[in-house]
Amino acid sequence: MARSTIDFGIDLGTTNSAIAKLNGTDTEAIKNNEGFETTPSAVWLDKNQKLYRGKPAYERLVLEPHNAFGEFKIQMGTSAEYIFKRNGQSMKPEELSAEVLKSLKEAVLQKTGENLQASVITVPAAFELPQNDATVRAAKLAGIEIAPLLQEPIAAAIAYGFQSDEKKAYWLVYDLGGGTFDAALIQVRDGSIRVVTDGGDNHLGGKLIDWAIVQELLVPTLKKQYKLTDFTRGNENWLSAFAKLKQQAEIAKISLSQYESTQIRFDYLCHDDDGEAITDFDFDLQRSDVEQLAEPFILRSINLCKAALQEKGLSRDSIEKVLLVGGPTLMPYLRERLADAHEGLGIPLEFRLDPLTVVARGAAIFGGTQRLINSASITFSRKAYRVELEYNPIGPDIDPLIGGKVIGSDGERFSGFTIEFVNDEARPAWRSGKIQLESDGFFETTLLVERKKRNTFSIELCDAIGTRREIEPDTIPYTVGQTITAQTLTHDISLALANNTVGKIFSKGTELPVRRSNLKVTAAYEVKRGDGQAIRIPIVEGESKKADRNTKIGHLEIPSDKIKRDVPAGSEVEVTIEIDASRCVTLEAYLPILDQDFLGVMNRDDYGKEATTPLELEEEFYWQKKRLDKAEKISWQIQHTEAQTSLSRIEKEGLTNQIETSLSAAYTDVNAASEAHATLDIYSRYFLETVYTDQMGYILYKVK
Repeated sequence: MARSTIDFGIDLGTTNSAIAKLNGTDTEAIKNNEGFETTPSAVWLDKNQKLYRGKPAYERLVLEPHNAFGEFKIQMGTSAEYIFKRNGQSMKPEELSAEVLKSLKEAVLQKTGENLQASVITVPAAFELPQNDATVRAAKLAGIEIAPLLQEPIAAAIAYGFQSDEKKAYWLVYDLGGGTFDAALIQVRDGSIRVVTDGGDNHLGGKLIDWAIVQELLVPTLKKQYKLTDFTRGNENWLSAFAKLKQQAEIAKISLSQYESTQIRFDYLCHDDDGEAITDFDFDLQRSDVEQLAEPFILRSINLCKAALQEKGLSRDSIEKVLLVGGPTLMPYLRERLADAHEGLGIPLEFRLDPLTVVARGAAIFGGTQRLINSASITFSRKAYRVELEYNPIGPDIDPLIGGKVIGSDGERFSGFTIEFVNDEARPAWRSGKIQLESDGFFETTLLVERKKRNTFSIELCDAIGTRREIEPDTIPYTVGQTITAQTLTHDISLALANNTVGKIFSKGTELPVRRSNLKVTAAYEVKRGDGQAIRIPIVEGESKKADRNTKIGHLEIPSDKIKRDVPAGSEVEVTIEIDASRCVTLEAYLPILDQDFLGVMNRDDYGKEATTPLELEEEFYWQKKRLDKAEKISWQIQHTEAQTSLSRIEKEGLTNQIETSLSAAYTDVNAASEAHATLDIYSRYFLETVYTDQMGYILYKVK
């Protein structure tokens, strides 16, 4: 029997990935060939030019850092490339991600015999549109032709709420992964799950704690014991050593979720300045030390959660529970901090589901709502009638409404035809009764379903004389359960105008899919037919009123060789923009002066933020720090409470230290450079939005 709903869900993670399958009302995390429910997101090229994914690749990260790569999810949607030193081959982040997806597909084939061609794939809520688009490309490269995207915190909420009897509540999803953090406010009401608001940080994750252990504890100890000149993460000569330190720090951190202390040991780390091998290095890592290092990152996540609540005017008393997602949430100290009513969230914590697979499980449940019936990938028999159905395969009703249309040969009428839905597995067996089709094939009826199981109905079509006729599909599923009503935009979407302002198209929180037509803009300059120029209108994502402070996600482009004649400056362009449920954007344009339509004019070649060199980042950080040092002095002189609070937040969240640490590695680690860039953006935003205001801003301006 052909599958009629997707039923599979993939959590494509920074550190680890997982795939799950929906079986009735239960989910199964599918184990890989090594017998684990999670697969390391790593790729390695061996000496025979063969690519390995998962555990073999993860183990090679420390031995061959130039031929094995991980954490490439952080670079999705950028122009970054990973070059294998062994043969000079370069791969984009989405190409490496595709290899991880292929390994998950292989696990499905081995365990179920299915050649996976459709799966829901999750992305962080904080992902911007270029990153979503890159994820879709990764799926296509892996042979997953149908890949709706689902935000990770929503997937977690679905996993918790699917068979819940909750009628009305607010939940807060706290999703701290290896490389990203999401905070999503979820409303459960009348059998549906809705996203109220979300926020997060694409560069806040457990890996920051790992690197802090390395930089603050392991490296100083090694330097005291051995001769190691310029032993820094940013030194190309020590790449392998730092990869080993980071991997062991991660393993030790995980161990400390169960124990008060653990040993970090190396039989061999590297050679010192005298050529002596560093062996038998032994470090006693204490849970209390890791807790102290993790505190700034935990605090930043808590502040993001509080900001999400404040945005909607909700207090912690309005929230029923916090759903914990991601491996780092197993840390006892983190849970204590979240539960703390004084300095944390003070909201009850929910962690009954495995935080490592809960996202994949929720994605699989969402996959159960995604019908494949009308997919172009399904081939119908020419002899059979076809039925197009309108209904949701998962919903809160025990008597769901279902409608549809039977389609036959061209012009065929259906007077006297009947259709009937039958559930033989019900006790007693249930039949809808014969439903008369309208002459054009339309019908409508209700089903009677049972809770706590997947109900499968066979479809029986009879002609006017009562003869059974073949119909496709011949079965449909329905399960009583809670699921989401719609995903939402996580940022404003706007046109970037010539004066560096924005023309907002859609606001953050808009439900998807969404379409808007007849947006009127004007061409900033004349374009002559065939002169090699083009009409270009950038599209940006973000909440800033200044266009260049948002993320450019692409641009509308009408080349001069496509226009009928010259277009004067100031000519009107009518734009239509559509964003689907996976947050993928398409554009259309119409030039009234030419009476000419242009389809598919979204140019994605410049997707993502512009690359910034480590030198430029260092210079920006230098000036930002000078401004903040000046602001701190003045804030105390004039007792500016708001500025003092913001400056204190920068210090407590460890932003300065994180930028310095990232910049020290930026010349050899593309992820560190991105991390520094992103943290500088936060640094700048705190200054511009909360420090450089009112009287404080005036004084700073005067003393510049």
